[in-house]
Amino acid sequence: MEEKKRIRFIDSHYHTLFSIADGDSIEIVYPDGKREERVCTYIDEYHTQVGTRVFHICEFAEIMEANGKSYCPAECKEKEERKEAVKGEKKTGTIRMERSRR
Repeated sequence: MEEKKRIRFIDSHYHTLFSIADGDSIEIVYPDGKREERVCTYIDEYHTQVGTRVFHICEFAEIMEANGKSYCPAECKEKEERKEAVKGEKKTGTIRMERSRR
């Protein structure tokens, strides 16, 4: 069985940010906080289809940066939601502090 191809995402200086498997999704975050998920398809080492449009990986990075958008694997959204849920939970209980004996 052939291993899934990996799609590399970079910044405009060619620094690798992350990679995802062919067919996985990224989440694009707009400056106003709006979020969209896009399925990505491996074309070759330097090209990927994001949603319905094909990009050179550096072209995609440049466009995102120029428009103030950020992007991450779609799974990062789930991690972020978990963090927010933990922040929102009220922790109850008694904390007991003891003096150390010397």
